[in-house]
Amino acid sequence: MFTIHDSKILAYQVDFENLHIEIKAVDEKGNKAKLLFEDFFAYHFEDQLPDSVLFDIIEGDINDFAEDHKELLEKSKDYGWPMDYRNAKVLTDHIKKNGYTYYIVEASYGLNGWILAKRMRTEEYSS
Repeated sequence: MFTIHDSKILAYQVDFENLHIEIKAVDEKGNKAKLLFEDFFAYHFEDQLPDSVLFDIIEGDINDFAEDHKELLEKSKDYGWPMDYRNAKVLTDHIKKNGYTYYIVEASYGLNGWILAKRMRTEEYSS
């Protein structure tokens, strides 16, 4: 059975047409899985490096989202990202109203960030 902790990211793909993010990973026992984020609204990744290692993916509190990413949101607001909005309350209300979950991607090494999506599921696979 696949475990996220200490799994190595093999690849990730963002499908803008279908609003789908897929992260392929392999855990310490060699189990492979696709971490699937469906119906995403926005995401932000940092430190994308080969051999990135996940620590965990946790659900954050939507009420903390705008404060957690205040600097990034302020810098990108004038460019309509992640949407056109007047203030943090409008953005937070939109996220809540549309049923998005705030997934925090924590790394031991490399790729980390967050995803706002309606669902996350894990699908094991073999090469």
